[in-house]
Amino acid sequence: MACKTDPLYDKEAQLPSDLAKITHYLDSTKQTADFKKDPRGFYYQVINIGPDTGKTALPDDSIRVHYIGRTFPEGTLFDSTATSIDDTVATKLKLADAIEGWQKGIPLIKVGGRIRLLIPAALGYQNRRISTILLPNTNLDFDIRLIPLHTKKVPTTP
Repeated sequence: MACKTDPLYDKEAQLPSDLAKITHYLDSTKQTADFKKDPRGFYYQVINIGPDTGKTALPDDSIRVHYIGRTFPEGTLFDSTATSIDDTVATKLKLADAIEGWQKGIPLIKVGGRIRLLIPAALGYQNRRISTILLPNTNLDFDIRLIPLHTKKVPTTP
């Protein structure tokens, strides 16, 4: 007997359902004015854009973040680096390797900024079961602070 495979994931078909759930929640809790809808398919709230001198993250950049990840709208915590106040233990990753919602949302702030992203499953973990909390087609709520990268200075020879 052959193994049964999951059907191909249709992001375009899933996205309207995800967005309808997010919109319904924001409307019913009267939070619609607090969030902007990005035309690429997610909602965001810039809490602090970051300093004028801050750099905007690009896809090939390595970034450092502190974040809190919750399911949306249930609010169940599934991951967090926020328990640490030490920026040296922040999560470091290449932006291009992050979920699509982060790739599109994090560049809306500068290094030193903070953003809240409501990410539909279609731009998150899609139909993958990540854990007992992150089931297929789970919408996500991230509070993200973009932290400066500490780069080692290469000594110059006199």
